[in-house]
Amino acid sequence: MLYSRWLFIKRMATSEEMIEARVAELRLEFGGMVDDARLRRIAQMECGQKMAEIKKISDLKDREEITVDVTVTKIFDTRQFNKKDGSPGKVRNLKVKDDTGECRIALWDADVDLVESLGIEDGSVLQCQDCFIKQTQFGVDITKGRKGQIVKL
Repeated sequence: MLYSRWLFIKRMATSEEMIEARVAELRLEFGGMVDDARLRRIAQMECGQKMAEIKKISDLKDREEITVDVTVTKIFDTRQFNKKDGSPGKVRNLKVKDDTGECRIALWDADVDLVESLGIEDGSVLQCQDCFIKQTQFGVDITKGRKGQIVKL
């Protein structure tokens, strides 16, 4: 019965709503034995979303698309600047780590508000899904890009 209800929701809802509905169903099916991050991954696969390979920070390489679970260690203030075309821009960095190393997440323009909207604070655990890696003069940067997503776990 739960599965048939989920199929109905799948036909009627947007992609993100489908995933959240399926996570709720899976949570009931597994009775709390599986964490939400894994349930979300199962739901995404069932909905046909392919997620980039899950990696550790020490394995990140320039210009690859990845999924990584990290813990926030520092949140920097938002900085404003002028882009090359003269339009205003914003950037906010988060220092993050996992058990293999540290790097930073660079949030650009509208994404700088993710800190407040997701309630991110020091110690928050995030999953960066389908995000891009860029090697910079400051080290490894994770950027969300257009199709990436940052989820607070």
